[in-house]
Amino acid sequence: MSSRIAQLEQMVGAPLFVRNAKSDVTPTQAGRMLYQTAIGIDGLWRDTREQIARVQEAREPLAVSFSHTTAAILLPKALPVMARNMDSFDFAVHVMNSDAILERVSMKAVQLGVVEKPIVNDSVDRVTLCEDRLVLAGEPDGVWMVREHGSGVRYYTDLYFKTAQVVPARTMEVSSNAAIVAALSAGFGQSLISEAAVPAGVPVQRELGDEFVRRFYALVPRSGLTHDQRELAEMIIAALRG
Repeated sequence: MSSRIAQLEQMVGAPLFVRNAKSDVTPTQAGRMLYQTAIGIDGLWRDTREQIARVQEAREPLAVSFSHTTAAILLPKALPVMARNMDSFDFAVHVMNSDAILERVSMKAVQLGVVEKPIVNDSVDRVTLCEDRLVLAGEPDGVWMVREHGSGVRYYTDLYFKTAQVVPARTMEVSSNAAIVAALSAGFGQSLISEAAVPAGVPVQRELGDEFVRRFYALVPRSGLTHDQRELAEMIIAALRG
Protein backbone atom coordinates (compact mmCIF):
# COMPACT_ATOMS: atom_id res chain seq x y z
CA MET A 1 0.00 0.00 0.00
CA SER A 2 2.80 2.42 0.91
CA SER A 3 4.47 1.70 -2.42
CA ARG A 4 1.24 2.40 -4.37
CA ILE A 5 0.71 5.68 -2.48
CA ALA A 6 4.28 6.71 -3.19
CA GLN A 7 3.76 6.01 -6.91
CA LEU A 8 0.58 8.13 -6.94
CA GLU A 9 2.34 10.99 -5.14
CA GLN A 10 5.13 10.85 -7.72
CA MET A 11 2.60 10.88 -10.58
CA VAL A 12 0.59 13.87 -9.29
CA GLY A 13 3.67 15.70 -8.01
CA ALA A 14 2.32 16.36 -4.51
CA PRO A 15 1.96 14.57 -1.16
CA LEU A 16 -1.44 12.93 -0.75
CA PHE A 17 -1.36 12.23 3.00
CA VAL A 18 0.00 13.77 6.18
CA ARG A 19 1.45 11.04 8.42
CA ASN A 20 1.35 12.22 12.02
CA ALA A 21 1.70 8.76 13.52
CA LYS A 22 1.45 5.15 12.39
CA SER A 23 -2.36 5.14 12.65
CA ASP A 24 -2.90 8.87 12.19
CA VAL A 25 -2.95 9.52 8.45
CA THR A 26 -5.02 12.35 6.99
CA PRO A 27 -5.41 13.38 3.34
CA THR A 28 -3.87 16.57 2.08
CA GLN A 29 -5.82 19.01 -0.12
CA ALA A 30 -4.20 17.29 -3.15
CA GLY A 31 -5.28 13.92 -1.73
CA ARG A 32 -8.91 15.09 -1.36
CA MET A 33 -8.91 16.48 -4.92
CA LEU A 34 -7.52 13.21 -6.31
CA TYR A 35 -10.10 11.21 -4.35
CA GLN A 36 -13.06 13.22 -5.71
CA THR A 37 -11.70 12.93 -9.24
CA ALA A 38 -11.12 9.19 -8.82
CA ILE A 39 -14.74 8.71 -7.75
CA GLY A 40 -15.87 10.49 -10.92
CA ILE A 41 -13.52 8.42 -13.08
CA ASP A 42 -14.78 5.20 -11.48
CA GLY A 43 -18.40 6.19 -12.12
CA LEU A 44 -17.63 7.16 -15.72
CA TRP A 45 -15.87 3.82 -16.22
CA ARG A 46 -18.90 1.88 -14.93
CA ASP A 47 -21.28 3.92 -17.10
CA THR A 48 -19.09 3.33 -20.17
CA ARG A 49 -18.98 -0.42 -19.56
CA GLU A 50 -22.77 -0.50 -19.19
CA GLN A 51 -23.23 1.47 -22.43
CA ILE A 52 -20.90 -0.89 -24.28
CA ALA A 53 -22.83 -3.87 -22.93
CA ARG A 54 -26.12 -2.35 -24.12
CA VAL A 55 -24.64 -1.72 -27.58
CA GLN A 56 -23.44 -5.33 -27.74
CA GLU A 57 -26.91 -6.57 -26.81
CA ALA A 58 -28.76 -4.29 -29.27
CA ARG A 59 -30.20 -5.88 -32.40
CA GLU A 60 -29.42 -4.46 -35.83
CA PRO A 61 -32.32 -3.14 -37.92
CA LEU A 62 -33.27 -4.81 -41.21
CA ALA A 63 -36.07 -3.26 -43.23
CA VAL A 64 -37.42 -5.37 -46.11
CA SER A 65 -39.92 -4.03 -48.65
CA PHE A 66 -41.99 -6.24 -50.95
CA SER A 67 -44.13 -5.20 -53.88
CA HIS A 68 -47.76 -6.29 -53.59
CA THR A 69 -47.40 -9.39 -55.77
CA THR A 70 -44.06 -10.50 -54.36
CA ALA A 71 -45.43 -10.14 -50.83
CA ALA A 72 -48.14 -12.68 -51.62
CA ILE A 73 -45.82 -15.09 -53.44
CA LEU A 74 -42.30 -14.68 -51.99
CA LEU A 75 -42.69 -13.26 -48.49
CA PRO A 76 -43.59 -16.71 -47.05
CA LYS A 77 -40.18 -17.96 -48.24
CA ALA A 78 -38.35 -15.11 -46.48
CA LEU A 79 -40.13 -15.37 -43.13
CA PRO A 80 -38.38 -18.55 -41.87
CA VAL A 81 -34.97 -16.94 -42.49
CA MET A 82 -36.05 -13.86 -40.56
CA ALA A 83 -37.45 -15.97 -37.73
CA ARG A 84 -34.10 -17.73 -37.27
CA ASN A 85 -32.34 -14.36 -36.89
CA MET A 86 -34.71 -12.48 -34.60
CA ASP A 87 -32.26 -12.62 -31.70
CA SER A 88 -29.82 -10.46 -33.67
CA PHE A 89 -32.09 -8.28 -35.83
CA ASP A 90 -35.15 -6.07 -35.52
CA PHE A 91 -37.18 -6.69 -38.67
CA ALA A 92 -39.63 -4.38 -40.40
CA VAL A 93 -41.58 -5.60 -43.45
CA HIS A 94 -43.32 -3.08 -45.72
CA VAL A 95 -45.53 -3.58 -48.78
CA MET A 96 -45.48 -0.85 -51.44
CA ASN A 97 -45.22 -0.50 -55.20
CA SER A 98 -41.97 -1.23 -57.05
CA ASP A 99 -41.00 2.39 -57.82
CA ALA A 100 -41.41 3.39 -54.17
CA ILE A 101 -39.23 0.45 -53.14
CA LEU A 102 -36.44 1.50 -55.50
CA GLU A 103 -36.52 5.01 -54.03
CA ARG A 104 -36.38 3.70 -50.44
CA VAL A 105 -33.52 1.30 -51.20
CA SER A 106 -31.60 4.10 -52.94
CA MET A 107 -31.96 6.23 -49.79
CA LYS A 108 -30.78 3.26 -47.66
CA ALA A 109 -34.02 3.48 -45.68
CA VAL A 110 -34.62 -0.13 -46.76
CA GLN A 111 -31.86 -2.74 -46.71
CA LEU A 112 -33.58 -5.20 -49.08
CA GLY A 113 -36.30 -4.63 -51.66
CA VAL A 114 -38.21 -7.22 -53.71
CA VAL A 115 -39.86 -5.90 -56.87
CA GLU A 116 -41.71 -7.18 -59.93
CA LYS A 117 -40.23 -5.13 -62.76
CA PRO A 118 -36.66 -4.58 -64.04
CA ILE A 119 -35.84 -1.26 -62.36
CA VAL A 120 -32.47 -0.19 -60.99
CA ASN A 121 -30.24 2.87 -60.55
CA ASP A 122 -26.59 3.69 -59.85
CA SER A 123 -26.84 3.27 -56.07
CA VAL A 124 -28.59 -0.12 -56.11
CA ASP A 125 -27.58 -3.66 -57.08
CA ARG A 126 -30.26 -5.85 -58.69
CA VAL A 127 -30.44 -9.65 -58.44
CA THR A 128 -32.81 -11.80 -60.51
CA LEU A 129 -34.85 -14.12 -58.30
CA CYS A 130 -37.34 -16.15 -60.33
CA GLU A 131 -39.96 -16.02 -63.10
CA ASP A 132 -43.66 -15.28 -62.75
CA ARG A 133 -46.36 -15.66 -65.41
CA LEU A 134 -49.09 -13.07 -65.65
CA VAL A 135 -52.57 -14.08 -66.74
CA LEU A 136 -55.83 -12.31 -67.52
CA ALA A 137 -58.33 -13.44 -64.91
CA GLY A 138 -61.99 -12.68 -64.27
CA GLU A 139 -65.12 -12.03 -66.28
CA PRO A 140 -64.32 -11.11 -69.94
CA ASP A 141 -66.84 -8.25 -69.99
CA GLY A 142 -66.16 -7.11 -66.45
CA VAL A 143 -64.76 -3.80 -65.24
CA TRP A 144 -60.98 -3.60 -65.63
CA MET A 145 -59.30 -3.36 -62.24
CA VAL A 146 -55.86 -1.80 -62.67
CA ARG A 147 -53.10 -1.06 -60.20
CA GLU A 148 -51.77 2.46 -59.63
CA HIS A 149 -48.97 3.94 -61.74
CA GLY A 150 -45.56 2.87 -60.44
CA SER A 151 -46.61 -0.70 -59.66
CA GLY A 152 -45.20 -3.65 -61.56
CA VAL A 153 -48.62 -5.01 -62.55
CA ARG A 154 -49.69 -1.62 -63.94
CA TYR A 155 -46.63 -1.62 -66.19
CA TYR A 156 -47.68 -4.97 -67.68
CA THR A 157 -51.36 -4.02 -67.81
CA ASP A 158 -50.53 -0.97 -69.92
CA LEU A 159 -48.33 -3.21 -72.09
CA TYR A 160 -51.24 -5.61 -72.55
CA PHE A 161 -53.61 -2.80 -73.56
CA LYS A 162 -51.07 -1.66 -76.15
CA THR A 163 -50.08 -5.04 -77.62
CA ALA A 164 -53.61 -6.46 -77.63
CA GLN A 165 -55.04 -3.14 -78.84
CA VAL A 166 -57.51 -3.11 -75.97
CA VAL A 167 -59.28 0.11 -75.07
CA PRO A 168 -61.12 -0.68 -71.83
CA ALA A 169 -64.59 0.80 -71.60
CA ARG A 170 -64.52 0.91 -67.81
CA THR A 171 -61.53 0.89 -65.45
CA MET A 172 -61.17 1.08 -61.70
CA GLU A 173 -57.81 1.83 -60.05
CA VAL A 174 -57.24 -0.44 -57.04
CA SER A 175 -53.96 0.02 -55.17
CA SER A 176 -53.90 -3.45 -53.61
CA ASN A 177 -53.38 -6.86 -55.19
CA ALA A 178 -55.15 -8.48 -52.27
CA ALA A 179 -58.22 -6.32 -52.91
CA ILE A 180 -58.19 -7.24 -56.61
CA VAL A 181 -57.94 -10.94 -55.78
CA ALA A 182 -60.84 -10.59 -53.33
CA ALA A 183 -62.95 -8.85 -55.99
CA LEU A 184 -62.19 -11.57 -58.54
CA SER A 185 -63.13 -14.22 -55.97
CA ALA A 186 -66.48 -12.46 -55.55
CA GLY A 187 -67.05 -12.57 -59.31
CA PHE A 188 -66.37 -8.89 -59.94
CA GLY A 189 -64.33 -7.53 -62.83
CA GLN A 190 -61.19 -8.65 -64.63
CA SER A 191 -57.50 -7.94 -64.13
CA LEU A 192 -53.97 -8.96 -65.01
CA ILE A 193 -52.54 -10.82 -62.02
CA SER A 194 -49.88 -13.39 -61.23
CA GLU A 195 -50.90 -16.93 -62.17
CA ALA A 196 -49.89 -18.03 -58.69
CA ALA A 197 -52.41 -15.63 -57.14
CA VAL A 198 -55.51 -16.58 -59.18
CA PRO A 199 -58.33 -17.63 -56.83
CA ALA A 200 -59.91 -21.05 -57.35
CA GLY A 201 -62.85 -21.02 -59.72
CA VAL A 202 -61.97 -17.72 -61.42
CA PRO A 203 -61.81 -18.03 -65.23
CA VAL A 204 -58.33 -17.46 -66.71
CA GLN A 205 -56.95 -16.69 -70.18
CA ARG A 206 -53.51 -18.24 -69.84
CA GLU A 207 -51.68 -17.56 -73.12
CA LEU A 208 -50.69 -13.89 -73.14
CA GLY A 209 -47.25 -14.38 -74.71
CA ASP A 210 -43.66 -14.36 -73.56
CA GLU A 211 -43.75 -10.63 -72.83
CA PHE A 212 -45.92 -11.44 -69.83
CA VAL A 213 -43.54 -13.91 -68.27
CA ARG A 214 -41.78 -11.47 -66.00
CA ARG A 215 -39.11 -11.79 -63.36
CA PHE A 216 -38.97 -10.86 -59.72
CA TYR A 217 -35.87 -8.98 -58.54
CA ALA A 218 -34.09 -8.20 -55.28
CA LEU A 219 -32.69 -4.68 -54.79
CA VAL A 220 -29.85 -4.03 -52.33
CA PRO A 221 -28.00 -0.76 -51.60
CA ARG A 222 -24.47 -0.81 -53.01
CA SER A 223 -23.13 0.79 -49.84
CA GLY A 224 -24.21 1.60 -46.31
CA LEU A 225 -25.03 -1.91 -45.06
CA THR A 226 -23.13 -3.46 -42.16
CA HIS A 227 -21.43 -6.81 -42.71
CA ASP A 228 -24.19 -8.62 -40.82
CA GLN A 229 -26.98 -6.81 -42.68
CA ARG A 230 -25.47 -7.69 -46.06
CA GLU A 231 -24.89 -11.29 -45.02
CA LEU A 232 -28.51 -11.69 -43.90
CA ALA A 233 -29.83 -9.97 -47.04
CA GLU A 234 -27.88 -12.53 -49.09
CA MET A 235 -29.40 -15.38 -47.04
CA ILE A 236 -32.91 -14.07 -47.70
CA ILE A 237 -32.16 -13.67 -51.41
CA ALA A 238 -30.94 -17.28 -51.54
CA ALA A 239 -34.21 -18.44 -49.97
CA LEU A 240 -36.25 -16.41 -52.45
CA ARG A 241 -34.33 -17.80 -55.40
CA GLY A 242 -34.81 -21.32 -54.10
